[in-house]
Amino acid sequence: MKRISTRPIPSLAALALCAAGLRPDPAAADWFDFSGDISVGANSIQDNAFMSRIDAMLTFTLFDIADSPVAFEFGTFGYYYKGDRPHETYAAFVYDDRFRLGVVKPAYDKVLISPFDFTAASIAETRTEYTRARATTEALRFNSVPVGVSYGDTTGDTAWAVSLLDASDGNFRSASASARWQAQAVTLAAAIEGVWDPKDDFDGINAKIGARWQQGRLDIGAAFLHPDANQRPDAVAFDVNYTVWRDLTLSGFGEVTRDSTTSAYGLAARYDFQDRSDVTFAITDTKTDEVVHFTYTRRY
Repeated sequence: MKRISTRPIPSLAALALCAAGLRPDPAAADWFDFSGDISVGANSIQDNAFMSRIDAMLTFTLFDIADSPVAFEFGTFGYYYKGDRPHETYAAFVYDDRFRLGVVKPAYDKVLISPFDFTAASIAETRTEYTRARATTEALRFNSVPVGVSYGDTTGDTAWAVSLLDASDGNFRSASASARWQAQAVTLAAAIEGVWDPKDDFDGINAKIGARWQQGRLDIGAAFLHPDANQRPDAVAFDVNYTVWRDLTLSGFGEVTRDSTTSAYGLAARYDFQDRSDVTFAITDTKTDEVVHFTYTRRY
């Protein structure tokens, strides 16, 4: 039985401003930054017709050490709908935009996110275990607060990250790493997370590896998912996107599980605006339900 979160949702004035399409004062850009995305949507699920998705971060630069900035970041990833608000809250000190200490985002979540995230949030929420870290799913489902460190950098064409997290209230520890390599039209990405219980008994791994090819109007991605530590079957995720006219993109996507009974598919049409926002109309099939979705997303 899924527990309902009792932690308060971060009350941030900047989130409200950005949801309304406003940016913080440019004069504060040197010490203040807001990044991420906010989605608001409606769907045809009778008892859960409205859903919001937030993956955003506020960063405040505090001072410099050896010409490198020290900052504090505060943000959230989660879904908000009637009767529940599964989310993770991040709060960490940052050195040189590479080293983080506190409640940090796991390295595993840096790459190969579900194709449902920006098209059908109500489906993405139920399938979080397929592409997100155990550290994230435990926070969403059971209010765990994983604390630890992370380090990330870019070397040539490769962006990489590592993280170590411990959640005493969630009875688990995790170590994860991710990497993304991009050259011209091809992007390769992979991530792995190991999970242990408090007595250091191994509890399994989550792993994923994928590729993306972009050429002209066509964008194709595929990934193999092994969410063993999250107690889900292996799956293959895919998305095919084609820009048919200016800012209008048609997409087909899905996550196909080994036994197919928990597979999910979707078709979507997305229109991009000039202010880094878009609207998406999608239809999904999860083998048990067919759902229509309408979503507005703003990126920062």
